[in-house]
Amino acid sequence: MRYTLAHPMRLLLAVLVLVATMSTARAEIAQPVRVNVQCEEEGRTKFCPAFLMGFVDAHPVLRNVPRAAADVIIYATANQAGNTDQLLLRFVGTMTGAPPQVEIRLDLDTRGSDDEQRAQIQPAFLRGIALYVAARYPESVAITLAAPADLAGAAKEEGSPWGIALNIGGSGSYTERFRSGNGEAALVGRYLKPNFRALTLNVLQGGLTRQPALTLDDGSTVSLDANQWGFRFGAEAIWSWNDCWSAGVGSYTSIEDRRSQFRYTSRTRAAIEWDLFKPDDPRGNRLGIFYHLGYVAERYNIRNEIGERFARYAVHGIDAVGSIRKDKVTLGINLETQIQFWHPNRRRSITASPFTSIQIGDRVDLSLSFSITQRELPPPDMNEIDPMDFAQLSRLSFAEPLALSGSLGLSIHFDPTNGVRNNRIESI
Repeated sequence: MRYTLAHPMRLLLAVLVLVATMSTARAEIAQPVRVNVQCEEEGRTKFCPAFLMGFVDAHPVLRNVPRAAADVIIYATANQAGNTDQLLLRFVGTMTGAPPQVEIRLDLDTRGSDDEQRAQIQPAFLRGIALYVAARYPESVAITLAAPADLAGAAKEEGSPWGIALNIGGSGSYTERFRSGNGEAALVGRYLKPNFRALTLNVLQGGLTRQPALTLDDGSTVSLDANQWGFRFGAEAIWSWNDCWSAGVGSYTSIEDRRSQFRYTSRTRAAIEWDLFKPDDPRGNRLGIFYHLGYVAERYNIRNEIGERFARYAVHGIDAVGSIRKDKVTLGINLETQIQFWHPNRRRSITASPFTSIQIGDRVDLSLSFSITQRELPPPDMNEIDPMDFAQLSRLSFAEPLALSGSLGLSIHFDPTNGVRNNRIESI
């Protein structure tokens, strides 16, 4: 019998092929399902990539990998529709026994907290990825079917663009001899469309102070009690022609009691605004700057030092707003300026107002704010003021060049049901 080199070489080659095949099979069996997430439109939440990649990392049977090595690629898209992001999850796979493509749609409430949003997204993610996990590891997938509340399903209503809100705020103090209280109620009507919003506002405010009378040297007394009230009303309309640029007009009038600075004042302004972010990004990202130009007419209760009881003048200024949000808490700051157009040294005002708001219910918000104002305006003619009128004297704070104030408010709101959100030029 003759032996040649070909026989042992063929045998060795067969052994190597068998070993390689067994190694490949073991490697295939031991591998988790490899997943890659592709964000086509991220939307206004952490839906993609943060939440989706977090779901993959949370399951040992799944592994985040680069796109070239993936068994399944998840293409994620979010389209904005009012307060809701309409999500599309498209699973594309190359695994034997699994569908080549699966699409799952859902609506995500962008005003919810991170945990609430994850709870909405996770069932849709699991519903899609389970088809691919089951193709490799059937024992790793458990399926439960439940009957929906309404098998027929309810048709989704378009919703109304109309809304109304009642904002209430106040403060007070009480001791045996000294008492004070202040309150404000605002009724707001809204009309919202994606590229247009209108608002009408009616605000009633009042306050009182009760304290012991002042006794003079001659035995007479001067009342230190004081009452005050004011009413403000007006309307505005804002147009947006893209995500960054908006324009608007607004007019408001105030009427006050006879001891205030004004008998009445009316201001009409037009403004144009640039915004860095899309309208009402639910993550709290907002940075807007706008220039405004307007006209003011004022009737004073007390003649000022330059002899005016009535004044009309043009104003302009630059305002800015920036805010951030974490779940249901918003922190931000407003910067406002108003300067008399032709006489900037006669009348001007610069205000910085940090604020926070907290969503404490579906229709209830709590707000806190603080403001600091530096201003210049013609002070009242003191010869026009009765020195015995304490209520009048106590109201002259409007002539002070520096003012600090704070507020606490509660808002009860019934928003438009069409889901549209529009926050452009809110302080016109």
